[in-house]
Amino acid sequence: MDQVVSHFIGLLKTGNIKEITTFYLTQTPQSQAHIMLFLNLQANKNVNSFDYFQRLSVTLNGEHPMPTPLVSQLKNNQALSFFTPLLQKMANFSLQDSMKRNVLHYLFVARGEHTNVPFTYVRSLLLFESNVFLPKALSQRESNGLTPLECYLHLNIQSTVLPNHELTAFIALCEIERSQITLNSDNLNSALKRFKKQRTDFDLTSDYIEQKCLLLASYYGVSEQHIITSLN
Repeated sequence: MDQVVSHFIGLLKTGNIKEITTFYLTQTPQSQAHIMLFLNLQANKNVNSFDYFQRLSVTLNGEHPMPTPLVSQLKNNQALSFFTPLLQKMANFSLQDSMKRNVLHYLFVARGEHTNVPFTYVRSLLLFESNVFLPKALSQRESNGLTPLECYLHLNIQSTVLPNHELTAFIALCEIERSQITLNSDNLNSALKRFKKQRTDFDLTSDYIEQKCLLLASYYGVSEQHIITSLN
């Protein structure tokens, strides 16, 4: 894989976009994903070259879907920001990997990230962009039957309390999702089981636990008291 990126860097120095694109398109999806991540890394190193590498990420993929292995790598706000133009092309927002997960499934779990999941950013894209595949991505279920928002409720263990604007955006995304698919209320039981285990395994703050109860109640359409009672 290092050889592929090294060769790509050599081509990049020539500035021959046709050669660079031809090389990229002949690589395996895994190698293409590594090249995309390399472009993201380079963009992070120098703010003056951010736009160039971002445009290049779109140009290289042309009218092709982005490489599927890239789906699971977009796990933080910075990666989302860099790859947004690419995600907005074709059906990339709703592109699913072997686990039937799209970028929102991974982004909303965001294990190890200490920043808030960007619900407001995603909501703004839904409000101001015409990409029809973003709403579809929000309502897709992965192999365990969870939507991206459910992945957040079931699997996110940041123990970070959402600020008011992110909380408002979460509720708005719930409404958008609900307008497209029917709620699977059976998933609440598995969410509660996971939450019980998380309370045992992790040092969760009382504020986080309180808000998580509110989010579960809001998403699954039950009372907060029902959630609290079920957890005890």
